[in-house]
Amino acid sequence: MKDLNNTTKKILFGTVGAAGLFLASSASVNADTTHHVVKNDTVWDLSQKYGVSIQSIEQLNKINTDTHLIREGQTLTIPTTGKTAAKTATKTSQVTVKAGDTLWALAQKYGTTVEKLRQLNGLASDAYLIHVGDVIKVDGQVTTTTTTNAQATSTVSSEASQTSQAAATASSEANQTSQAAATASSEASQTSQATSTASSEASQAASTSQAATPYVAANHVTYTVQAGDSLYTIAQKYGVTVDSLRQANTLGATLQVGQSLTVNDPTKNPQASVAASQAEQTPAQTTTTSQATQATQTTQAATTTNQVAQTTSQTTSQPAAQTQTSQASQTTQTSQQTQASQAQVATPSSYSVSALLSYAQTFTGVPYVLGGTTPAGFDCSGFTQYVFNHFGKNIGRTTYQQQYAGTKLAVSSAQPGDLLFWGAYGSAYHVGIYLGGSSYIAAPEPGESVSVKSFTYYQPSFAVHVN
Repeated sequence: MKDLNNTTKKILFGTVGAAGLFLASSASVNADTTHHVVKNDTVWDLSQKYGVSIQSIEQLNKINTDTHLIREGQTLTIPTTGKTAAKTATKTSQVTVKAGDTLWALAQKYGTTVEKLRQLNGLASDAYLIHVGDVIKVDGQVTTTTTTNAQATSTVSSEASQTSQAAATASSEANQTSQAAATASSEASQTSQATSTASSEASQAASTSQAATPYVAANHVTYTVQAGDSLYTIAQKYGVTVDSLRQANTLGATLQVGQSLTVNDPTKNPQASVAASQAEQTPAQTTTTSQATQATQTTQAATTTNQVAQTTSQTTSQPAAQTQTSQASQTTQTSQQTQASQAQVATPSSYSVSALLSYAQTFTGVPYVLGGTTPAGFDCSGFTQYVFNHFGKNIGRTTYQQQYAGTKLAVSSAQPGDLLFWGAYGSAYHVGIYLGGSSYIAAPEPGESVSVKSFTYYQPSFAVHVN
């Protein structure tokens, strides 16, 4: 559009220049008329009004011939009209269009009109554009004419007006073309978006179709949802992940009491765990009962001995009574020592490493939460604290505290169940539980969850054996 406007300006200025040269032979310029410039006046308007050439007005009033600018309130001197020289053109039957040619320029060059050129070449009555390489017919002989300055100016004005109209028409057509292109682009964009949307919907539909078909493994059990159950607690009961429960079942937003769930490849049997727990409690109760019985028997023995001692003291000498009393005292001390020894045996001073590691792995899938210390969400030290607390070991809340919870070891000397630390001793920034080999379990970082990791490419700095 910018090039078209520039071309129009060049044609208009060229037209004005041509008119000025055409009328340059006006011999006399008499300052017998003045004009007071008002708003919207132009040199071209004044040349039309007074019937003189643009060049003669600009020469007489020293107006810039490039800009043709005049100011409101300016007083201009208008020259009188004169005669122009004759102009002839040679007869030519056709011409090949060159760069810069227009119908108006060719009409001027060959002494004809734009309308006649249109008729000779079968062009539309409103056609103005021609192309380089086109062959244009320009038949006809231009006769010699003599015109007044006013007539020449009128002709130039008419042709300039036609050129301006042509430029305006071309500009309008260019605008329409641009709008049509924009509309086509918009429609193409909308079509592309519609295609993309349809593709996305199809993909979602396919995904939904796949998700709607649960996966049931050959090794699976069925569980009936109880009050208070959640996917997490059920996953913990059977040693599976929440994701595996979702894959095996078509789940809604919430679980319903009585709902049946498929549990694929369970690694735990909740009923067996309950039975084992009861079995562990029964020996403990038996031991406690036995200990109580033994303590009662010992106490009774001590009481009997005292009674014997007292009876003996009444019938025997003082030394004999002292001897019996001493024996009773020794018996009582023996009973107390026995009870203390039995109490120590009843309270274990250690924990099972395998039980600790199994317990730690039940929290696989719990999300990382900064500052988290419960199965709703753990950070690294919150996770290790929770696991060791379950076995009666208070190792502290923070990584800083936990690095001093036991004996510092080299990583190569670590045993399963030891704590692994990253960072210098005294300023550790991450902790996990060693599983053996190059594996450990930890709550890693925001966006992840409790999981088993390998430190092959993320070597810990030191280990600590919890005392």
